Amino acid sequence: MNTPCKFSIVTPSFNQAAYISETIESVLSQAGQFEIEYFVMDGGSTDGSTEIIKRYADQVAAGTWPVQCAGITMEWISQLDNGQSDAINQGLRRATGMIASYINSDDLFFPGAFARVAQEFAENSEADFIYGDGDVIDENGQLQWEWLSRPYDQGLMTSYHFLWNDFTNYIMQQSTFWRTRIHDQIGYFDEAFHYAMDAEYWIRAGHAGLKLHHTPHKLGKFRLIQGTKSLSSTTVFWGDYLEIFRRYRKKSGMSLFFAYYYYTLAKQFDYDVDRMPRREPTVFARWEQLPLLEFQLIEREADAGFALACMLVANDLYRQQQRTDKAIQTFRRGQADRKYLTFHPIAFLYYLQRAVGPHLAVRLFEWRQRLIQKYRQVRYQYRYHQK
Repeated sequence: MNTPCKFSIVTPSFNQAAYISETIESVLSQAGQFEIEYFVMDGGSTDGSTEIIKRYADQVAAGTWPVQCAGITMEWISQLDNGQSDAINQGLRRATGMIASYINSDDLFFPGAFARVAQEFAENSEADFIYGDGDVIDENGQLQWEWLSRPYDQGLMTSYHFLWNDFTNYIMQQSTFWRTRIHDQIGYFDEAFHYAMDAEYWIRAGHAGLKLHHTPHKLGKFRLIQGTKSLSSTTVFWGDYLEIFRRYRKKSGMSLFFAYYYYTLAKQFDYDVDRMPRREPTVFARWEQLPLLEFQLIEREADAGFALACMLVANDLYRQQQRTDKAIQTFRRGQADRKYLTFHPIAFLYYLQRAVGPHLAVRLFEWRQRLIQKYRQVRYQYRYHQK
């Protein structure tokens, strides 16, 4: 007789009383020939979350929860932790199952997700990770858009796409599961990451040669609501992602990543590059313990990135017509910092705009954006257009 596989699921929780019931039920209601051990790691909630968690745990312990799988256990604690990554790791270190995942206290698993994942792992013995598709929902559970993923690409995952200025982590965390054996190979989530710990883990796995297998089925739901980390700031993920680029890309090639970081930051200051911080502590403090030569290399790349950012800002300012003088001033600021960047493609775009004038520059920008969108649809978002 075959022993059923066991899922080890972790929910990091803090003051999400409005949503945590749905999250817990999406775990406990999974049906199939498998066992579930569930760990809810609460960070000391004060909004009634712990009473809700305890109610479900008591039902499971008493045998009154309507179990639809081969067996369920549920454990929970409520105590101060060192953040989301620490809470996840506390749960994962308790895991005794063969398949692991974590689900945040406002997100959900689709019904049937665990059965699908168990089947995928059984049919793909070489796979270390299984990840699928899902839905992005609002605070009321209403569909905002579908999240359709695609096969794993390490190069793309460690990039910031220069065309549409976006991070390229297309793996939906709420739809990702892995074999617990990998903890012995690549460890647990890096607790120095507070925003992109999931992306860093997938990238670390790919870098180590582990196999990440995509299945075109919906497994999870990501609740996107105001006040959460995902919507807190346009630059909030940059500190983590710059560290990802440092670890998994050439350190001498980080200037373009810094350029888009500074460019994004400049937009928060109405394109005034003199007002924005050049050495934001939340970004640079994590590198202070690096060897001196490596830290100095990062600083040089950051300075080159700032010069490129001035040119990106100048491109935007020039199209605003009333700010052409500011555009010229900002471009010269970047050119003075790094004269060799005069021949960079970003600088060429600025020269082209100056040659045609601000009115035609707007037309050229709109034409370029249409081409970019078409390229994006064909090259990366093809699954959305195959439906």
